[in-house]
Amino acid sequence: MLSKSAKEILIVCMANRKLGSEVAARLIDATPANAAAAQAVLSGLAKSENKRVEEYLIVALANRKAGQELSKKINGMVAVLEAKADGLEVLATAGSFSGTVAGLTTPVVITANTAGAAGNITLTATGATVTARIAAWNAANPSNQVTLTSGDGAQIHTASIVLSGGTDASDANLAPAKAAMGSDKMSDSTFEILVIAMASRKAAEDFKSAFNAMIDAVQAIA
Repeated sequence: MLSKSAKEILIVCMANRKLGSEVAARLIDATPANAAAAQAVLSGLAKSENKRVEEYLIVALANRKAGQELSKKINGMVAVLEAKADGLEVLATAGSFSGTVAGLTTPVVITANTAGAAGNITLTATGATVTARIAAWNAANPSNQVTLTSGDGAQIHTASIVLSGGTDASDANLAPAKAAMGSDKMSDSTFEILVIAMASRKAAEDFKSAFNAMIDAVQAIA
């Protein structure tokens, strides 16, 4: 987040209070946890100003390359937030097994406790009962446990039990938006140009810190 003093210097630098304030508002330092949080941030921003943000930054820095470097990230964060907020996320699903394998005379159902591809685990045959084998797995993998949800756990399986079908959450729009924005931080050359434009190294350092923090916060959106 940009300090109040640096924000005021930015406004003077851009010669436009509305656009300077818009740029400052986009320098978020916290990652929106979900679609609703992303939408809440978006509600305070003006996407319609993207073009003018780029134009004014180019003029303020008197350098097209530097202005475009900053605007790519500052405008790109809006696209990433929109992708997170669009409600097109596919929820994670839990891996499971239902049926029999060698050694089992009646079906069992085993389900991963946590949704995601990591739950697609294999319980190898060790001569132990299904219940004992699950207990051993859970003890060794406390963050990726499974549960016998139905069936006779006293049976001894002589072939591996493979859980499948677990998938991670995904968002078809999010990854491309994050890639388009990029994760590279402010270049040294652009920073030096910013120092001159803001006529204050301290304010430029504040802006750089907030700018780079924004990149980290937005790229951490999942």
